[in-house]
Amino acid sequence: MDCPRCDMCSEVGCKAGQPVKFQFCPSNVSEHTREEIIERYSQPEVQGIMRTAARVEKGTLQEVNGVQTPIRPRISEIMAFADEMGWKRIGVAFCLAARDEALRLTKVLEARGFEVHSIICRNFGVKKGEIGIAKEDCLKSEAETVCNPVYQAELLNEAGTQLNIVLGLCVGHDMLFNKHSNAYVTTLMVKDRMTANNPVGPLYSGFFSGILKKY
Repeated sequence: MDCPRCDMCSEVGCKAGQPVKFQFCPSNVSEHTREEIIERYSQPEVQGIMRTAARVEKGTLQEVNGVQTPIRPRISEIMAFADEMGWKRIGVAFCLAARDEALRLTKVLEARGFEVHSIICRNFGVKKGEIGIAKEDCLKSEAETVCNPVYQAELLNEAGTQLNIVLGLCVGHDMLFNKHSNAYVTTLMVKDRMTANNPVGPLYSGFFSGILKKY
């Protein structure tokens, strides 16, 4: 089977409900039918999430001088989504490097009436050597503490959180957290040590100019 390559499509016909014009459109290369895909969204839980997402999107945009304009930040969108879903118990899984942002976020969530459970990445003070990380892969030594995303998720599972918010977890650690979380997960902040947490910035700077000139 050919692979979909939506990045190479110039028409974006799917937005207008008219896919298939492009050779590698998912509509052309997938074995799934539209009817089969639509049926997947009939599951009550999935349908509830999709309907809530639509209402939140609509509430986040407002027409100003004929232009659809955002009127609230993502933090407010997340809280609006939780309100719509009736979720009151919110988990915050944050990195040590994002502690200041976590303190501010939890205060905002609590002020809005949510019950907050927050877990820092270094919970239990586990050392790198204790989980088999070799010295050559450590910043200094195997005695330095390591992020513990599996138990960030497990502890929030035990707390019975209904939604978990990821705040600055490292690449890989975020994957383990998402995999082990029982609750739905949304990301508020992505850590990028080099760009002040603006991970797409290098795509618009000269950082990858040499690579992009080849294409």
